[in-house]
Amino acid sequence: MSDTGIYVPKENSRFYQYVNLRRVNSNQKITLPKKGVVITQKIAAVLNINVGDKIRITTSSGIKAQAEVKAIAENFVGNFMYMSQSSYTKLFSHKANWNSFLIRLKTQTEKQRNKLSNQLIEKDDVLGVTYSEDQKNAVSNMSSSLIPIILILILLSGILSFAVLYNLTNINISERIRELSTVKVLGFYDKEVNMYVVRENIVLTIIGIFTGYIVGNLLTWYILQQAETDQVIFPLTIHLFGYIASTFLMILFTVIVMFITHQRLKNIDMVSALKSNE
Repeated sequence: MSDTGIYVPKENSRFYQYVNLRRVNSNQKITLPKKGVVITQKIAAVLNINVGDKIRITTSSGIKAQAEVKAIAENFVGNFMYMSQSSYTKLFSHKANWNSFLIRLKTQTEKQRNKLSNQLIEKDDVLGVTYSEDQKNAVSNMSSSLIPIILILILLSGILSFAVLYNLTNINISERIRELSTVKVLGFYDKEVNMYVVRENIVLTIIGIFTGYIVGNLLTWYILQQAETDQVIFPLTIHLFGYIASTFLMILFTVIVMFITHQRLKNIDMVSALKSNE
């Protein structure tokens, strides 16, 4: 496991104004316990730790301790451990030496942030400045690099869906050509003959859409799991637009295939089809 930042706030009440600790997959707030520690979810996942387990801690100065995990906090960028002053003192037998400040600034441009960073670093007491906004931008840029790949996958998936649906319809018509010709001879209208075949496609499309919702979620979850690093977690979040767009595309492909099928059924040579051998 890579280095993990330990937060031991001077005043818990003020700390909660800057850091919102909440349990994984819920909005339940977490308060710093008097004993034990709170860790972020990536640490728990990598080390296979659950609430109530013990975790070994080694500080940068080489001091070792063992603490109980009281809660696992939701966090997507970075790995952190949180504990109260009393918990820190019990674990390491001395009070915490505070070496960081959490500062909330008004919205700033990148140029303004760089200027402020340079001004602070020029001071002898400041070793470094880190902006949460820069971390967000880094993750956002990393995610943006995946967009072309995602678009290619969507395009290929759409082509594959259309090809499968079209080929299934062609096979269906070819295998039932005599049956369809007989139906036409009996006086059925072209639209009725068309629905005779298309009805099955509509049922298959509906089944495919709902099956795709389930399988798509599982595949997305798997891909996001593979894309994760020791420092970044990608939550499974599929917006309503994604479901609407995929449903629309499947319906569009079905309609196109229905139109092509209709044109082919209109031009069936009934005499040749009925004369042909089974």
